[in-house]
Amino acid sequence: MPSIDHFPSTHQTWILDRLGEGDRGASTLREHLMERYREPLLVYVRGSTLRTLGESDELVHGFFVHFLSREDSLTRWAESGTRLRRWMMNGLVLHARGVRSDAGRNRETRSLEAASGRASHEPTAEEAYESAWARSLLSDAATAVQAELVAEGRAAAWEVFSRHIIDGHAYAECCTPLGLSTDEGRTITRMVSIRIRRTLRELLLQEGTPEGSANEELRQLEGLLER
Repeated sequence: MPSIDHFPSTHQTWILDRLGEGDRGASTLREHLMERYREPLLVYVRGSTLRTLGESDELVHGFFVHFLSREDSLTRWAESGTRLRRWMMNGLVLHARGVRSDAGRNRETRSLEAASGRASHEPTAEEAYESAWARSLLSDAATAVQAELVAEGRAAAWEVFSRHIIDGHAYAECCTPLGLSTDEGRTITRMVSIRIRRTLRELLLQEGTPEGSANEELRQLEGLLER
């Protein structure tokens, strides 16, 4: 088997570690991938010519069943050095090309083949996919940091961050009910923001971003989230 030494980080090997745990790890991994990628893949289908192949939910579900049933799928991804999000999108397009074999008439087959062939070259759909993926990654990072703070007995810190950054309330509104000053609220917000950025970087590494490219890709990710 080809070397996968380009995955030295413990964050980057998380997926392979789950694969090594047998059925229990595989179940955790399936749930993880479906939660993170279901919405981005649906967005991609709806914005591309793949939507002509049928219901987007059915196409994405069929891809997950096909992709996750192959034991070597993620091992092949790790060996490829490709970002996981790109591997998943390309995998969906390949799955869609296979759907054409189910068409009952030659006219339908030609239509399906043309649609699936064009889908991998549609920048607008790819941009929508990337933005949806970025939001999914941010949601995972925020959930992880919230759990981390609660475990530390600092649930109030997440409350301040959430109400100020997510809900848009002024510090006075967020902090006073919790017995905190405005300055303390600003300090808390910076701390939580740093943790979320750190977690986003770890998730990028987990998905196959090389260590040397992580900071640049994090900046690109933050740009996608600002759109």
